[in-house]
Amino acid sequence: MNSLNSKAVSLPLISQTSDVSPSQCCSQEPKVMDFPIGRFMRFLKHMKLSLLLKRITDRRDPQKTRYRIDFILMWALSVFFFRTESLNELQQSFNKVPSHRKDALWNFFGLPEGSPLPCRQTITDALALLSPEEINALLIQLFKRALKQKVFYNHQHLLGTEFGLACDGFVVHHYAHPHTANEKGDNLCPYCLPRTRHKGTPEEKTYWIHAFVNVAIILPKGIQLPLYVHALKAEQLKGHETTSEKEHKQECELQAAKEILPQIKKEFPRLFFVLQCDSLYANEPLLKLCKDLGIAFLIVRQEGSLKKLAKRCDSLEKKEVYLFYQTQKTTALRKGKVVTTVKWFNGEYVGSQEVHVIRFLEVTYNAEGLQTGCYKTEWLSSRRVSKNNCLSLVETARRRADHEDLHNTLKNRGFNAKHDYARRNANVSLIWKLLMFVGFWIFELFSCTVLAQKCNGCCSWKSFAKSLLIDLLRESWEAIALSPSLCKEHIQFRWNFSQH
Repeated sequence: MNSLNSKAVSLPLISQTSDVSPSQCCSQEPKVMDFPIGRFMRFLKHMKLSLLLKRITDRRDPQKTRYRIDFILMWALSVFFFRTESLNELQQSFNKVPSHRKDALWNFFGLPEGSPLPCRQTITDALALLSPEEINALLIQLFKRALKQKVFYNHQHLLGTEFGLACDGFVVHHYAHPHTANEKGDNLCPYCLPRTRHKGTPEEKTYWIHAFVNVAIILPKGIQLPLYVHALKAEQLKGHETTSEKEHKQECELQAAKEILPQIKKEFPRLFFVLQCDSLYANEPLLKLCKDLGIAFLIVRQEGSLKKLAKRCDSLEKKEVYLFYQTQKTTALRKGKVVTTVKWFNGEYVGSQEVHVIRFLEVTYNAEGLQTGCYKTEWLSSRRVSKNNCLSLVETARRRADHEDLHNTLKNRGFNAKHDYARRNANVSLIWKLLMFVGFWIFELFSCTVLAQKCNGCCSWKSFAKSLLIDLLRESWEAIALSPSLCKEHIQFRWNFSQH
């Protein structure tokens, strides 16, 4: 049986003329199934994932190496592609397949026919020697690949010409005791952040957390593409062990932002970014950093913060001249309406940094005209606000909530971010978390293809991901290899960002 990289089974891209029934997923050629797993394999080929993985430095002894590093990484990524939620579950699924039916697995991973599949320890030992920086760089390389293919450029009417850049932190693990320690019980994991409650009292208690700050590209329709993941180290937060959760989170995110944003701007000097963050970032040092880097921003001002600025805007709002610095929009609903009011105050300051304040109020009414909901917030904008751009700025700023949904997806929709994929080895644990973001990135962009959307139909993307594994386990390679997505020489992907 030929491997995925062999010439006998070429893997071109999806045909632009391929209109497939959502229920049957078959090509225009009658009775030939275009299997979803075949389409996904073609997408991976299109993204040149194998080539990217082969570039990762392999520090194993070549004399004792049986499996290539790109195979090891592909195996690990499959945990997230197929949402199995653990390496053990993936291994058990593969082990249940009899030897004479493993041809699809050999071809998916690019293994020679008859090759034994690796055990969990083989995967762990290989990952232990990898560099987290190289795995993290895969996110930027994938984004550069998408830019080179003009994936976003050809959809500027929907996505615009700028990229939202959301930055937020989240915690994935809590440990009552160090998960890796020396003979004395001292913590050895550099990524464990100690937290102490009730210090100096009989109830004093110390626990440890793993926290990450993720910067992601945020596009319309909830599309999220992680761009950089910063794992916080205990040495970076010395002296903050007893601070409040809010203060600790703020310090974590600000430390990371100062390191990440310059790196991203260096990688993409010509792209126009708009930083979209919560109120933790509404401070003079970060605003100055954005200005120095040429990064625009739309940052939330939470009620109770920046009180002098809020008081000045309250005073200006009462002046008659500021009646001209607002706009209102009414949107009809099936049973009621939504009235949106936007007010703005240009030329204000946070310390020495100029900002432009946007005040947003959204009130919902039912069919009887009674108020049923109210939402209000404020943003600090780097751009001057006017009647011409106020609503578009608000639309951009509100996408920040999608970034919080990214973390929710990683924790609750099959990626199982809270799972300890490697408890005893700090480096392996970090590698697994970074690969989780890489796996999410690839599947997220795949879900924006017409190819995937027609196959998925009305199912959730989690269910669709699991169905890919079912295809791989139940179908023969002879059947999968006949998928038009795998057989055609030249196929071009079509993208649909409006129905993500």
